[in-house]
Amino acid sequence: MHQSIARASVRAPVSFALALGICSITVAAHAQNHEDDPPTPKPPLAPPAPPPQPPPTASVKVETSFASSKPTADTASPATGSGDPLVDQKFLNGFRLGYGYVMDADKPSQAFDGQTLAQKVGMRSPHQFLIGYEGMWRMTGSSWLNVILVGNVMASGLEQSKFWPSGNMLIGFELKNSFQLGVGVNLTPLRESFAHTIFAAGWTPRAGAFYVPLHFFFVPDVDGNHRMGVTTGVTW
Repeated sequence: MHQSIARASVRAPVSFALALGICSITVAAHAQNHEDDPPTPKPPLAPPAPPPQPPPTASVKVETSFASSKPTADTASPATGSGDPLVDQKFLNGFRLGYGYVMDADKPSQAFDGQTLAQKVGMRSPHQFLIGYEGMWRMTGSSWLNVILVGNVMASGLEQSKFWPSGNMLIGFELKNSFQLGVGVNLTPLRESFAHTIFAAGWTPRAGAFYVPLHFFFVPDVDGNHRMGVTTGVTW
């Protein structure tokens, strides 16, 4: 019995020492495993918050009730235009065809030393075909009135194998972009009668992207050789 107690007394310290050793080994291995683990990354820093925006400013639209403050078709600035390129165009041009008639071409004239105009220029008939080219500059005034400056060069007598040139320069008015009235100067290379006054009036209806003018003219002459006629053509 004493031997059994003695053996138990010896085994108890040995078992305790063995358990203590196993615990030490386990703790050391656990610590070694933690040392081998990679370091935990730090979370990224959050971007700085944007500066606060100022509150939107409310806009107040003030409208007056005065009728005179609203632009009308007559008071609107010409710079704004009508939105139609042909109506807003400042310079227009195009060819002309027409008919002309010379009065008293067979009557003797003092300006031609007793000769007639027909004898002076070799005219066989007072009826003439006209052909030429015309340009018109337009100064926009309002929706119904414009100022115009018109110039053209015409030739007549081709049907008689003759070439009688003339030039015209007129200033006038245009109503509603359709009706024209003008007065100016008519020049011819005939030395005895090279300058005259010319009056013209007409209507210019629109046909799509261009105009088709119809104009009448009258050139008075002090010796009675008045000229008159009508022209038409295309203007763009």
